[in-house]
Amino acid sequence: MDTFALIFAIMTVALVWVTYTAWRMGNEKRDVSLLGVFSGLFGMGTVISAVL
Repeated sequence: MDTFALIFAIMTVALVWVTYTAWRMGNEKRDVSLLGVFSGLFGMGTVISAVL
């Protein structure tokens, strides 16, 4: 795994943690789902950059 994939992986974990914390705090569903979408996009980017 190169540096770019590692940075994506760290950002993905951070966004997942922020999404989970926002959900537990009771933020609006719209905001939590938007964070979830970006977490998924970063996860897909991590997988793609790790494979390539």
